[in-house]
Parts: sequence; C-alpha cells; structure tokens
Amino acid sequence: MDASITPYVISILAAIGVLSLILYFILNRKETSESTVQTLYSDGLRHLLEGNLKAAADNLREVVRRDTSHVDAYIKLGDIFRENGQIEQALKIHQSLTIRKNLSTGQQMEVFHSIVQDLQTLGQYNQALKFADKMLDLNRRSLKAMRAKLEIYRLTDRWEDAAEILTQIQKITGKENPTELALYKVQEGKRVEKAGAAKDARILYRKALKIDPDCCPAFLYLGDSYDEENRTDEAIENWEIFGEKCPDLLYLVSDQLEQRLFEQGNFSEIERYYRRILNKHPDSIEASIGIASFYDKKGEVDAAIRSLDDAVDKAPESLRARTQLIKLYNKQRDTQNVERQLESLLEHQSAQYNYRCSSCGHTTQEPRWLCPECLQVNTFFNETT
Repeated sequence: MDASITPYVISILAAIGVLSLILYFILNRKETSESTVQTLYSDGLRHLLEGNLKAAADNLREVVRRDTSHVDAYIKLGDIFRENGQIEQALKIHQSLTIRKNLSTGQQMEVFHSIVQDLQTLGQYNQALKFADKMLDLNRRSLKAMRAKLEIYRLTDRWEDAAEILTQIQKITGKENPTELALYKVQEGKRVEKAGAAKDARILYRKALKIDPDCCPAFLYLGDSYDEENRTDEAIENWEIFGEKCPDLLYLVSDQLEQRLFEQGNFSEIERYYRRILNKHPDSIEASIGIASFYDKKGEVDAAIRSLDDAVDKAPESLRARTQLIKLYNKQRDTQNVERQLESLLEHQSAQYNYRCSSCGHTTQEPRWLCPECLQVNTFFNETT
C-alpha cells in the first residue's frame, strides 16, 4: 500500500469508528429513555390499582413531560384529576386530546369515555350523551358507550330510554335480565304517577308484570294507586299478591290491608290471609306479627303473645316482633317479661329496619329495588342492619 494513502485510510476508519460510537450512544440513550418512560407508566398504573392517586399522578406527569405523545398517560392523568375533584382540569386535559391527529380508534374511544365521565360528574348530562354517541359512531356495538348512556338515563329519570338501551345491551351480551327491565318500567310508572297520570302509571306497572310476573314493587304500587281511587277490591288483590310474593316486606301493606278488609266487613279474612302466607313461607316473621296483631285486636292477647314468641324464636333480631311483644306484656302488666324482652332488645339493638346496599353500602330505612346511589338492582334485600 502506498505510504501516502495510509494516513488517509486511517483517518476515514477513525471517523467511521467515531460515528459508530456516536450512533450507538444515541440509539442506546433513546432506548433507555423509552424504557424509562414505559417503567414510569407501568409504575403509575400500579399505583392507580393500589389506590395511591398522588404517586400515580406524579409518575404520569413525568411520563407526559418526557413523552408528549403518550396519549394513554394523559387520559389516566385526567382521570386522576377527576377522582380528586378537579373536574374542570380533567375535562381540559381530555378535551385537548380530541384535536390530536393519528389517534387510534381505541384511543379515541377512551378519550371520549373519559370526557363522558367528566361531564357527567359536572352534571352536564346532555353534553355527556353527545360524547357517548361519538363513541357509538366509532363502534355501534360498544358496550362501554351503551352502559355510559344507561347510567346517565338512570341518573336523569329517563327510564323509558334506559329500558330501550338496556334491551340493546342484553341482546349484545346474550344475558337477559327481566327483573331489571321490569324495574325500569316501574320507575317510569312512578315518574308518570307523580306527574298526576295514575292510569298511565298503572299501564306501566302492568307492563312490568308482563316482563317479570314476580315484580313485587309493581304489585305494591298498583295496590296503592287503586287505593287512591277508592277501588278497594283491586287494591286488596294487589296488596295480597305483594305480601305472598315478598313476605319479608309484608309490613309495607299490612296496616292498609287490614284496614280495608275491616271496612269491608271481612275482618276474619285477615287471619286466613296471614295463614296462607305461613303455609307458603313458614319462616315469615311478618305473617306471624300480622296474626298477632289480628289476635290483639280481637282481645285474644295470649294467642297474640304465642304468635310473637314464635316469631322471635325464628328471628331473635326482629325489632318489630320484640317491640310488639313488649307492648303486649306491658298491657298485661307482666313486668318480668317486659324486662326480659327489653334486655333481649338491647342485645340486638343493631337489628334495625335499615336496609344496606350490598354493592355500595348505601343505607335507607325504606326498602329500595333500585339503589339511589349506585343504581344497582335488588341489592337491599340480601341483608338488613
């Protein structure tokens, strides 16, 4: 090789080596940076799952600082703002993502869904529905979009719309739930009746029974509606069916039922009715209390006490049964048994007629077929506190 060429070749090789090193460090740095961003994002998700919103937000802020194109991190960060009550800030973040180009369909769906939740939390239900519809424009069978609309319809008392979209959801999932669908008809009936259209409300209650023949509130509200119009026979018929289908809630109709039967001169029918329930439901505490009340009104206090004794043996925690028993013992001036029952009552003082939603823990003194807090169905009848 020519001696004059050798330095030139060496310099070229050296330059190539330097460039290779520079390229290596650049690529390695980029890879490390991407790895760090992904680690931060993963840590943020982990903190979210653990409920540590502050740590999650710190991680996600760092992610978007290092990588402004990380859409998923922006979505999650906005969601955390909403969870912390910073709704306007959450909405601002989520809305800023809608103007970005090249978002995947999945990312668009997630952005719109977060905006629906932001607007719903702000009480801007009509705007929230528009963004739920944008989700459906992207995917007509999106269950997430349909369920978002369903929740808004329930929150805004639009039960007819809620029933329609619930039907669509059930068709897609293949899981029919006539109980929930019937309850939506009942809720619509209550709304209509409150507006003064009792006849239309009864039509809706009967539609609920066509969907679910065991829909207890439909019988209850039908009875109440007929009673308001002095259609006593029809009121009694529906109340009786209600008691037979929902014996644990018999106390909701027992007083009115007894009063109407007494007014009709059918006082003896009261005992036969309670006996029918006990034949079908031997452990019905409310039927035993009802029979005891019947005997007490007839002046047969001993028979009433026996019935209540049987009730508290079956359900020692029953506040109603023990209270009635104490009244009867007090009527007989039996102080010893009054004190004994009071002691038992104190032992079971937590046994109040407060119903607790098994889904969200919301409590109420009145039975609810649809939780006003989490909107779940039939969650109040698994336990009482």
